[in-house]
Amino acid sequence: MEQNKFERFSAVRNTINKTLCVVVNVAGDNVTVYTKTGGKMTFKAQYLEPLSEDEAQPIKLMIDQLKKEEESKKTSTTRIADPELIRSECDKFVRHISLRYPKSADAFKVFWAELLAIAGDQPGKTWEMKPNTSSNPCPVLKILNPATQKWVYCLNLLAGYGLRIEIKKEFLPPGCEALFPIDHAMFGAGRAVELNYKDFTPEKRRPYLDCVKLIYKNSAQQ
Repeated sequence: MEQNKFERFSAVRNTINKTLCVVVNVAGDNVTVYTKTGGKMTFKAQYLEPLSEDEAQPIKLMIDQLKKEEESKKTSTTRIADPELIRSECDKFVRHISLRYPKSADAFKVFWAELLAIAGDQPGKTWEMKPNTSSNPCPVLKILNPATQKWVYCLNLLAGYGLRIEIKKEFLPPGCEALFPIDHAMFGAGRAVELNYKDFTPEKRRPYLDCVKLIYKNSAQQ
């Protein structure tokens, strides 16, 4: 029986448990996929089968996001970050929120200023605007990876009526997991929390600010 050949970002189904997946890497007959629930797993090709276009609809958004992130990686090495352009994109991001939720926009600006006071306000280095699934950039804090000496994404802020914060698990300090109760965010690579601006008082913000301080402190000590 001829074995299926899979390409990156193709939609497949696990024949054992029927889970829908997206192929992200192929090495011989070993196929690494992201599952619909955000987990990253590797299977033998014989346990996967291709999906039709209709069958792939439930994970189409996931496929589009993975392709977009791949394209972003390709262009980021040649792109020269313009700090003023990044600030302008951030201002547009906040204005977009304020058109529908003025108080939410004001609350976000306060929290964002507090975060930049910790991470450093250097557009293109310590933070930038990263495209999200809706094609609108969202602010993201970056941190220096001691091993590669490159600034990498650490924490995303997806804001609207409420605020969703996503953080990469590799940077989350031990003991801070409860602050980000949503597991399998960022396609399994992170954790997340969804907050209500109405209750986002200085007391409620403090644990998140302390967590970010600890992240940068730990990074500086490596």
